[in-house]
Amino acid sequence: MGQTAVDWLNDVLVSKGIFFEYAILQEAKQMEMEKAIRDYNAGYDDAQCNHINDAENYANERKYMNDK
Repeated sequence: MGQTAVDWLNDVLVSKGIFFEYAILQEAKQMEMEKAIRDYNAGYDDAQCNHINDAENYANERKYMNDK
C-alpha cells in the first residue's frame, strides 16, 4: 500500500523533533484503518447496488438511441 497519512505526518513531525507517544500513534493508525475499511465497504455496497441499475440504464439508453 504505500505510506499512510498518519505515517507521513509522524515522519514530518519526527524530522522537526516532535514526537507522539507510541499509544497515540497506534490509536491514530487504528482509526485510519477503520476509516479505510468503512470507505471500502461503502464503495463496495454502492457498486453492488448500482451495478444492476447502471446496466439497466445503459440498455435503456442504447435502445433509446437506436430507436431514433
